[in-house]
Amino acid sequence: MIHRWLIPILLLAAIVRVGYQDSMLHYGGSFHNGSDSGKYLVIAETISETGQFGRMSANGVEPELNRMPVYPYFLAGIFNLFGIGNLTAVVRIQILVDLMTIIGIYLSATAIRRDLAIPSALIAAILPNFLVHTSYVLTENIFLLFFVWGTCAILWALRGRQTPWMLIGAGIFFTLSLYTRPVMMFFPLFLFPSLACAFYFTRKKTTWGIILLSVIPVVVMVVGAAPRVVLNYAEHGHVVFTSQSGGHLLKWVYPCLRTPWSCSSHGVAWDENSPIIDQRFDALSESEKNGAFAKDVLMRELGMQRIAELGLSQIMAGMAIGAIKNMIQTGVYETLTQFNQPPTFFSAMPGDSFLEKLSNFVKNNATNYFMFAWAIAQLSLMFARLIQINGIWQGLSDKHMRPYCIFLIAGIAYFLAINGPIGNPKYRIPADPALIILFVMGLNSVLQKINLWPKSRLGDR
Repeated sequence: MIHRWLIPILLLAAIVRVGYQDSMLHYGGSFHNGSDSGKYLVIAETISETGQFGRMSANGVEPELNRMPVYPYFLAGIFNLFGIGNLTAVVRIQILVDLMTIIGIYLSATAIRRDLAIPSALIAAILPNFLVHTSYVLTENIFLLFFVWGTCAILWALRGRQTPWMLIGAGIFFTLSLYTRPVMMFFPLFLFPSLACAFYFTRKKTTWGIILLSVIPVVVMVVGAAPRVVLNYAEHGHVVFTSQSGGHLLKWVYPCLRTPWSCSSHGVAWDENSPIIDQRFDALSESEKNGAFAKDVLMRELGMQRIAELGLSQIMAGMAIGAIKNMIQTGVYETLTQFNQPPTFFSAMPGDSFLEKLSNFVKNNATNYFMFAWAIAQLSLMFARLIQINGIWQGLSDKHMRPYCIFLIAGIAYFLAINGPIGNPKYRIPADPALIILFVMGLNSVLQKINLWPKSRLGDR
């Protein structure tokens, strides 16, 4: 049964998002992120004009093997209705997508315990990271919708409601998220053990039952991904899902492992590695050079070589620092860019001590309300992380919530691991719904201790 407060929360979410986007335009901001948005817009315009999934070139339409198809087709559909290049229409429709995501978060929390649902929906309605990325022409908004509803189906399966069908539905949603962003390629490796562990703690299934149920969404994902992999092998001779992985590994993962806190070696590393890639490419035969995945394979090989040269301790340090950066950076970091404001962050302030830096931050931003909003958001996020730690403790300690908590934590761990040393609030978005629910769990516990939260009842589960 839908709570009476859900509709007002959805209206609040819509109003906040429309206001945020209109304010961006008022300050001269753009819904176009730059090169990342451009990569999808080029494909979407090609789809709208030719009906083919690819990019226009001097030789006609070249098939697209790098980007996933869901978001470009989403954009093309909007362009066909509202005109090519109508980015305002895109972000307005992304608001509707976000509302469906909030409903998915509400239902996910309901599956665990009903008193968690409305607070979770309310936080999702105002979370800065969601506001920021609903207002960019990027894949995060659509990706989050599919991932949240896949997670929701898993949590209801753990509760015992139409378990096989829920697991099939979860597999379908996760497959759609895979076809939106390839970050899900390795998710089955996490999905099976985390789901099996969660089912074990429900104490409702036999060992074979747990194995059979846990494999269902994995099989659905593998079957869903197979056509693209088979097609790439048949046409290009490579068993791969996308041509993004090599460039991503060499251009981003390696530099961020090399200089973890800043990724400052990004340009330097590419200047070093680009001639090597060109040299290795020139050494290929003509038929190999014409292969669509030739450079991607070379970059993947060199990327792995460069990473191995860093050594285990540097790799582990880079991964740990990337995870920390992912978790402690507020989405308001991007608001400064969206509103054309100078990014005079605390870390950029001169000073030899914390107090000196703080004094300079206050002086430099005396009239910059955006930076004070960033500071408040940053402090709030750090406070939230402490509450979430308590939420994890409470969730794992409670035998009724433990299975759900295990799965939520596993999802967070997956995205921290897969994003590796690249720390950015953008890459934390898939983990944010789980973090929201864990925050509400932790806050529930704190407020119950001071008698400000109604005691949960077993019947609310």
